[in-house]
Amino acid sequence: MDALALEPIDNPTALRIIDAAAQLFLQRGYTAVSITDIIRAAEVTKPTMYYYFADKEELFLHTGLRVLSQMGAELQATLRTPGGVARRLHALAATMMRDRNRDMRLMRHEMFEHLSLSHRRHLAYAFNVHVFALIQQLMTEGLAHGELSRFPATTLTMMFMGMCESFMEFAGSDTSGEWSASVDSPGAPILTPDTLVDLFLHGAGGALNEPSLGPA
Repeated sequence: MDALALEPIDNPTALRIIDAAAQLFLQRGYTAVSITDIIRAAEVTKPTMYYYFADKEELFLHTGLRVLSQMGAELQATLRTPGGVARRLHALAATMMRDRNRDMRLMRHEMFEHLSLSHRRHLAYAFNVHVFALIQQLMTEGLAHGELSRFPATTLTMMFMGMCESFMEFAGSDTSGEWSASVDSPGAPILTPDTLVDLFLHGAGGALNEPSLGPA
């Protein structure tokens, strides 16, 4: 099978198995989850499980593909937000900084540790189609309209995504977020989509009195 020709799964039973497995993988990690755990959570038989998936690794691959597909649908809807590039960047940042996407970061780390090279190629291709290319399209539009400058769209996309990941690391409810909150001065603005887009567009030396880029 061509590594880039994997068809999305739409069978209801297979999707139930994928969704059950995804919850277990997120809660326990790949190595701690057994096939028995998955079939119990999905309420299917072992033959049914193996009818759709050759092994746990292939199932793990499909959990990642499904999450990326769902994220892509969210990003497409977000990019239809009315307004200029700045407003859509804000909506994009808010979408990417949601808690479920923090969970995806943990799963992604596990996937690149436990999946074969062929399966990692599947994920990389899906990531490009469902996530990276959509954000890059907005950056290209911003450059064409003069709202962005200095860097090519690919570089801007990587910068923006990197900032989203950094903000998720320190703005959430995880340990890093608690540590960073402990040294913040009371009432100081923290890492929100507004802050992220302001830094992305104007840099640390830019004016901080821009109007909110959130929903009007």
